[in-house]
Amino acid sequence: MNSQIVVQDICFIRADPDSNLYFYCAAAPSVTVTHGNQPAVQLEIFRNSREPTTLYYATLSLRTQLASTPKAARAAADASADIPRNAILMPLQAISCSATLDIPGFITGQTSKTSLNDQQNCYLLAKLIPQDSIVLLASLMKDPEATPVAISYKIDYLQQLPPASYELEASWEKVYLFLQESLGFNLLLFNVDIERVSSSLISKKIVTIKVRQTDSSNYLEQAGAELKQILLSEFFTAVFADMPQQPKPKAGFYLQQVSVKDIDQRRLSGKLSLTTVVKRSLFPQALFAKLVSDTDYQADRVITRTDLQDDFFAYRNVRINLLTPELDSNISLVIVRLDYGGNIQQFTFCSGDNQPKRFKMAAIIDPNTQKMLWPVHYDFTIYFIQPFGDRIQAESSVLQTELDDIYLDLDSIYGRYNFIIGAASQFDWSWYQSVLVTLRCSHRLQPAPRVSESFQISATSPPVHYPVTLANPDLYLFEVTKEYCSSLNSPHISGELIEPANQDITLFSRLYKQRELTLCVDVNWNEIEQVMVSASYAYCSTDRNAILQQVFLFTGPEVAVQRFSADQPDLKRKTINLSIWFTYFSEKRGGKPDYVEISTDQNSIDINLN
Repeated sequence: MNSQIVVQDICFIRADPDSNLYFYCAAAPSVTVTHGNQPAVQLEIFRNSREPTTLYYATLSLRTQLASTPKAARAAADASADIPRNAILMPLQAISCSATLDIPGFITGQTSKTSLNDQQNCYLLAKLIPQDSIVLLASLMKDPEATPVAISYKIDYLQQLPPASYELEASWEKVYLFLQESLGFNLLLFNVDIERVSSSLISKKIVTIKVRQTDSSNYLEQAGAELKQILLSEFFTAVFADMPQQPKPKAGFYLQQVSVKDIDQRRLSGKLSLTTVVKRSLFPQALFAKLVSDTDYQADRVITRTDLQDDFFAYRNVRINLLTPELDSNISLVIVRLDYGGNIQQFTFCSGDNQPKRFKMAAIIDPNTQKMLWPVHYDFTIYFIQPFGDRIQAESSVLQTELDDIYLDLDSIYGRYNFIIGAASQFDWSWYQSVLVTLRCSHRLQPAPRVSESFQISATSPPVHYPVTLANPDLYLFEVTKEYCSSLNSPHISGELIEPANQDITLFSRLYKQRELTLCVDVNWNEIEQVMVSASYAYCSTDRNAILQQVFLFTGPEVAVQRFSADQPDLKRKTINLSIWFTYFSEKRGGKPDYVEISTDQNSIDINLN
């Protein structure tokens, strides 16, 4: 199901076909701007002062984001004929997000994990060593249109699919082996190529389509589109590459080297007649000219040349910055540890103290090469004021830098979710008096529930907004239990559904196929005061007490037609028994009956006294 709509550089994703909720995010990345609308781009070229004609090395650093505001999203939604005016708009919540810096012809793509907040901030860098590459890139960056720098984001999120008519079955190890053998890891692919691969996987029966009571060939196109989304999300990464006879690098995809065992099978295929949550991916991309188009880009400010003095090599200096300067209100403390050759220093950030910190340590010289060792390892821990589930802290992995600056992306190790729980617009509350919704959040490596919250939803309940913030959110799975309680005089089964969940939890009243019977009363209403009909439906062949019943009262021609709609778990059971009572205005009814019993397998019946 492709539900993505792009309007004015904002991508909208409909939560599900029966919902007015749309998630939004930027359709293309932009560069972060500093004071005076200066882009956060820096090409720093270093050279040894003792060798003035020899370039030592250079680094290119960028701070980018996927910026989209509620105001801009609303304006874009109002400009689209495909989005209703009363649509609810929410920022897209990613379960994971990464960004790749590509400089075709200079470096291969370098990928960094990004923040999981509304802006998806990221700090990207590339280290250049060949002298001719440094000189050429510096020359090209004087003209943004000629700069071959490109940014490609990959955002993974969860999307709810409507009840499916088919299921994809596959051994994903065989699928991945087919991709390796037919594509390899160095072939640049485009959307049309992956569509062909999807068709080949289905035609060669590596992926099969399972359907009920119909021909699977009717679902080839739909299943191919679904399979393409699965392949993109799980097995490919977006890149830019030089193409012959192309003036600019072109966006495409490379096959990733992944562990198939890590893939969550639950997210790879739809289940028959069940609502399913699947993983989807977005790939916002932009070339350098687009990144800096709305900024005050000045090459002489962006490109700097520095002569390194001898004392530069006496100490290893690293400045520690927060990628997002303002700390979240729920963060009490951030501790960062830097390790340079076993020498460890610790620094803290807190509310009111978020300025950059400086790490300085005597340089370590390699005894073999007599050159300075550059790598500095670091990690950080966030302590929260209010715990999330039973977690009061979140830890980063151990990272490494060879540069003079590091940016701590605090938002990359925790994420905010805002669940919306409510009934679909077509929910029939005459069937159920309430639904108890319980949301559970489980860690992939620790199956016991970590967060659990219940909500009672009824006809008068407004949509529930439930915010949750979790450390390392890409390691969590969400599950929802829906306990339906039937209304009185309702031929519907009280039941419990357990499903995977995304941010939009929508309740549907039609849990089963419905056995429907239209009741038409055709009598002389001048003689008859009312007709009462009790409709009984035995929906289960193994349980005699499994009866669904509903009583109807007819009091005149204006209510002479009503509909009996009962849950039908067994499609072969169709018989409905009717008990009918007639109430007359006078006792003189000419021998007409007070009570009649009827059974029918039809979809409509006329009730009369003939």
